[in-house]
Amino acid sequence: MEPVKVNLYISCAPADKPDMEKLLEWLYPMQDEVNIWFYEEPPGPEPLALPWQLLLFWYRPPDQRADYAKVMQQRLERAHIYLFITSHKSILDSSVGYEITRAVQRYIEIGDRFLRIYPVIFRPSNWKEKSRLAHFKQLGPARPILSVKPTEEAFVALSNELQKVVAELQRNLNEQRQAVGAALQLAAGAGGYGNVPDLGDDLEGIEFESVARPQPPEFLGWLILVALFIYVLYALRPELPSRATRRLRNIAPSTTQPIEFKRENPLMPPAEDAVFPPARDTQTPGKPKPSNSFKPRI
Repeated sequence: MEPVKVNLYISCAPADKPDMEKLLEWLYPMQDEVNIWFYEEPPGPEPLALPWQLLLFWYRPPDQRADYAKVMQQRLERAHIYLFITSHKSILDSSVGYEITRAVQRYIEIGDRFLRIYPVIFRPSNWKEKSRLAHFKQLGPARPILSVKPTEEAFVALSNELQKVVAELQRNLNEQRQAVGAALQLAAGAGGYGNVPDLGDDLEGIEFESVARPQPPEFLGWLILVALFIYVLYALRPELPSRATRRLRNIAPSTTQPIEFKRENPLMPPAEDAVFPPARDTQTPGKPKPSNSFKPRI
């Protein structure tokens, strides 16, 4: 059975991002045993070029930040280890405060066997008096990490201590998963399924892939705008010659008579004794009826 990967959630204020990047460098060798999650919001949608903004004035590019926030909320709910980079800025940050609240709630529900919370102190601050993390043991040396010289010693102590915690949680999670599998087999034999606790190894819904949106060529937008301008100009001013009218105006007027082709049989008047069918009586009363005979004019 493949061992369960431990989910590690790192929380920090935006001002503490450089400290988190240093920590990630030391946590990189642990990626085979740990899923490392931290908030790194994708950039907002890139606006379209000016001509396309005029043509597609109703269009708004999709924003991936809302989907990313949902993914991070799912990760916050499935973490096994919470590392809070604590500083004066993080104490005042409302987002960090919300994550601390949710982590503590899950810690009360699940317990120390499957979930751990650790403050990570990079800089001096009054976190023991102002932060709700004062009751949790800090990870790493007792002093702030940046005050230890050289700082590599502090990071070595932190990574070694975290490695022990990861190994302990992996052992607990594997034992729990085996116990749940045996309980499910017994429940299936009895016709039920029982309650299956969330071990955090189901990664469905917590993966995020940023999708690059291609930009239409800017010159194509300008060409479409110019074509629309010319079309509207001719539509609003009908006195301007159209293309067909301009083509006909360039044809010189004809000065010769139209060609008359010779007939095989010339036109002949009808015979004098020819009888025609009587005409319909369409005359008004009092007027003479037309004669049925036809006399050609000689």
